[in-house]
Amino acid sequence: MKIFALMFVTAVAAFVIPVQAIVNGRLGESVQNPFLAAVISFLGGTIVLTFALLIWSRGLPTVPSEVSIPWYLYTGGLLGAVYVTTVLCVVPTLGTANVIAAAIVGQLLMSLFIDQLGILGAPQEPISLMKVCGAVLLIVGTLLIQRG
Repeated sequence: MKIFALMFVTAVAAFVIPVQAIVNGRLGESVQNPFLAAVISFLGGTIVLTFALLIWSRGLPTVPSEVSIPWYLYTGGLLGAVYVTTVLCVVPTLGTANVIAAAIVGQLLMSLFIDQLGILGAPQEPISLMKVCGAVLLIVGTLLIQRG
């Protein structure tokens, strides 16, 4: 039951993604520069997260000196910038539903690959026939949405 509750919360949280895509796409059109739009978008998020960090941490936390962080764990912001900038560039042309559908297909396919190999310490989960069938149905659904 806990798994379904967490999946439900995740699905509800994902409601903001298409709204974010529209907002960022329109911002990119307004400022006529996708990189400036991405910076504005990330700046807003950075401000909110900084306040949340200060409130919930009761001050500015530090990373313990004995903690060794692998270099690749610092790339999350870069990866987010690639995704956000791409989305804000293509939403005005492709539309929100097409972009989100394509993004979900890309996320799922990469996730299956990551799980199969246990990349970056992810738990290893073999690709099964059911997972392949689900991925194929998702791809077909994406094509139907695009043709819609």
